[in-house]
Amino acid sequence: MRTRQILCPVDFSEESEHALEYAIELAALYKVKLRLLHVISKAYGEDITTLPHHEENFGIVALTQAQLQQHMQAYASEKIQALLQQLHPKQQLEVLIRRGSAAGQVLEEAESTNVGMIVIGCHQRTALAHWLLPNVAEEIINKAKCPVMVVK
Repeated sequence: MRTRQILCPVDFSEESEHALEYAIELAALYKVKLRLLHVISKAYGEDITTLPHHEENFGIVALTQAQLQQHMQAYASEKIQALLQQLHPKQQLEVLIRRGSAAGQVLEEAESTNVGMIVIGCHQRTALAHWLLPNVAEEIINKAKCPVMVVK
């Protein structure tokens, strides 16, 4: 871990900002590169027009898929830049924006770049919300091949 980079997934929540603060401190302490990863999930209604008989789905899509992707990418870039200006990291870092499953993309990035640690925020949810919504941090903890630091 002491010579390999740190991966910090960010979703712009208060928990992920708190985890990013820890990741910045750890990267500075060990003098390693920090990688920020934001994953854009598939938007609701994105694939409505690609399905046969899409008019039966009653979905409302005001943008084309390409326009929607471009808008989401620009929004994520803007939010990451604002976050970095607020935190003023002094060490080298790399910003990545991917599309797909959050846990899948984090695990793939961690394995492909051989990171030394993942620092991730964990949302505090009720039992019902935990049952209904997938817990990305839990999946990463269970499947990662490197140490994972979970920050509340």
